[in-house]
Amino acid sequence: MLKRKIREKINTIIGPGTEFKGTLKDRESIRIDGKFEGKIETEGSVTIGENAIVQVDIKANAVIIAGRVIGDVNCEGKVEIFSTGSLEGKVKASDLTIAEGAFFNGECRMDSSPQKPEIEKDISEEE
Repeated sequence: MLKRKIREKINTIIGPGTEFKGTLKDRESIRIDGKFEGKIETEGSVTIGENAIVQVDIKANAVIIAGRVIGDVNCEGKVEIFSTGSLEGKVKASDLTIAEGAFFNGECRMDSSPQKPEIEKDISEEE
């Protein structure tokens, strides 16, 4: 069960038993508990509930996966896969957390945060 509380406003919910095909765009957070096929774009977060099954490409600020996702995830912030979650596809994010028992099959590309300073290395030889 997904026990984590999300404090930000969830604007759109695809409930259990609901099936949706297409493109979903929103400025706020989205939660999917049913079946979804298509594309999701939001400035907020996307939460995939424990019983959700989605074939989707996601572009969001944060993504939480407790159900099954097949598709690519492009995230500015954190992608978190809970122990009940599975993800098959490519992930691009600044942070990825995979809980014990979770399933991930794909590629991951981490984007470094612009706040982290670059480390310069002096390669001169000293004698």
